[in-house]
Amino acid sequence: MEELHSITISDERLDDCRDVVEPDLQDLIRTTIASGFSAEEVLIAISELVAEDFAAVVKTPSVH
Repeated sequence: MEELHSITISDERLDDCRDVVEPDLQDLIRTTIASGFSAEEVLIAISELVAEDFAAVVKTPSVH
Protein backbone atom coordinates (compact mmCIF):
# COMPACT_ATOMS: atom_id res chain seq x y z
CA MET A 1 0.00 0.00 0.00
CA GLU A 2 1.30 3.44 -0.91
CA GLU A 3 1.66 6.17 1.64
CA LEU A 4 -0.15 9.39 0.82
CA HIS A 5 2.17 12.36 1.11
CA SER A 6 0.84 15.74 2.11
CA ILE A 7 0.31 18.42 -0.48
CA THR A 8 1.04 22.01 0.49
CA ILE A 9 -0.25 24.88 -1.60
CA SER A 10 -0.25 28.49 -0.46
CA ASP A 11 -3.61 30.22 -0.02
CA GLU A 12 -2.58 33.00 -2.39
CA ARG A 13 -1.50 30.59 -5.12
CA LEU A 14 -4.71 28.58 -4.73
CA ASP A 15 -6.82 31.75 -4.92
CA ASP A 16 -4.96 32.83 -8.08
CA CYS A 17 -5.50 29.42 -9.65
CA ARG A 18 -9.20 29.44 -8.79
CA ASP A 19 -9.54 32.88 -10.40
CA VAL A 20 -8.13 31.45 -13.65
CA VAL A 21 -10.09 28.18 -13.59
CA GLU A 22 -13.50 29.42 -12.47
CA PRO A 23 -14.62 31.28 -15.63
CA ASP A 24 -13.83 28.28 -17.84
CA LEU A 25 -15.52 25.93 -15.39
CA GLN A 26 -18.67 28.05 -15.33
CA ASP A 27 -18.68 28.13 -19.15
CA LEU A 28 -18.30 24.34 -19.24
CA ILE A 29 -21.18 23.89 -16.79
CA ARG A 30 -23.47 26.24 -18.74
CA THR A 31 -22.60 24.67 -22.10
CA THR A 32 -23.16 21.15 -20.84
CA ILE A 33 -26.49 22.08 -19.25
CA ALA A 34 -27.49 23.69 -22.56
CA SER A 35 -26.70 20.34 -24.22
CA GLY A 36 -29.49 18.75 -22.22
CA PHE A 37 -27.84 17.49 -19.04
CA SER A 38 -29.04 18.46 -15.58
CA ALA A 39 -26.88 20.55 -13.27
CA GLU A 40 -26.55 17.52 -10.99
CA GLU A 41 -25.35 15.30 -13.85
CA VAL A 42 -22.80 17.88 -14.91
CA LEU A 43 -21.43 18.45 -11.42
CA ILE A 44 -21.20 14.72 -10.69
CA ALA A 45 -19.41 14.08 -13.99
CA ILE A 46 -16.96 16.92 -13.33
CA SER A 47 -16.38 15.69 -9.77
CA GLU A 48 -15.62 12.17 -10.98
CA LEU A 49 -13.22 13.44 -13.64
CA VAL A 50 -11.44 15.67 -11.12
CA ALA A 51 -11.18 12.78 -8.65
CA GLU A 52 -9.61 10.57 -11.33
CA ASP A 53 -7.11 13.27 -12.31
CA PHE A 54 -6.29 14.00 -8.67
CA ALA A 55 -5.71 10.30 -7.96
CA ALA A 56 -3.35 10.12 -10.94
CA VAL A 57 -1.38 13.16 -9.72
CA VAL A 58 -0.93 11.84 -6.19
CA LYS A 59 -0.61 8.25 -7.44
CA THR A 60 -3.41 6.80 -5.32
CA PRO A 61 -6.28 4.60 -6.43
CA SER A 62 -9.46 6.45 -7.28
CA VAL A 63 -12.84 5.55 -5.85
CA HIS A 64 -15.79 5.26 -8.22
